[in-house]
Amino acid sequence: MHNTARDGNCHDAGGWETVAHHDFGGTTELDATIAEALGGQCPEQPLYDAVDVEPAERFLASVGDADASVVFRVAGHAVRVTADGRVQLRQPLSE
Repeated sequence: MHNTARDGNCHDAGGWETVAHHDFGGTTELDATIAEALGGQCPEQPLYDAVDVEPAERFLASVGDADASVVFRVAGHAVRVTADGRVQLRQPLSE
């Protein structure tokens, strides 16, 4: 994993902020990258209880750098992971 610096003004047109980068060819699991990117904002339960990222990781690793992504909700955040490894967040969603 390679973290990118958070910049509150660095959102794309869809409102996504890139907070980390995941290396699908590396040894770090995607759930660890996401948990670190959330910086302690994860629910009290483990991340794997909130979302099963293994199928997402297999899918994204299989498509290479294609224009593909998965989106799920963790700790009140919409989290998007792209095939090129960007881990992105949107502002917390209201409950």
